[in-house]
Amino acid sequence: MTLLVTAATGHLGRLVVSALLERGTAASDIVAGVRTPAKAADLADRGVRVVELDYSRPETLAPALTGVDRVLLISGTDADRVAGHRNVVAAVAEAGVERLVYTSAPRVDEIDYALGADHLATEQAIAASGVSATILRHNWYTENYLDAVARAAETGEIVAAAGTRASRARAVATTPRPRRWP
Repeated sequence: MTLLVTAATGHLGRLVVSALLERGTAASDIVAGVRTPAKAADLADRGVRVVELDYSRPETLAPALTGVDRVLLISGTDADRVAGHRNVVAAVAEAGVERLVYTSAPRVDEIDYALGADHLATEQAIAASGVSATILRHNWYTENYLDAVARAAETGEIVAAAGTRASRARAVATTPRPRRWP
């Protein structure tokens, strides 16, 4: 079984490739899909096949999927991520890939939030494609707090979202003056 990891030079993608290798997956069974193959020279040195794959450039997708059985589609970060994701989903369907795994976000079908809308649209595209899929609804990564922790260490102030919605609602309800939001 050959597994293509998209965004393989990104934070999550690189960790996934390393974890697969550490758990004994043969490097020859892993394909690292990246925008810039030169940035994945270290993966190639470990025996991983590196292919150019850019969500927004459909011409890179079919060649990257050659001989691939499963695809891990790591959510993109481009402004029009949904279009890129749809390109990948369409290419996966066209290539007859056995399974698509997608890194989504929590509760996208229950709560309306900006980032969630992109993930929901991608999940809907996957469902409509007929491709066998697994949706991973990852939550916020702890490392996303590192900048706030470093800032707190430097300034002595913790500035971050905290508390529950209920505690926020109580705070808003007890604010003496209404605030104008931009």
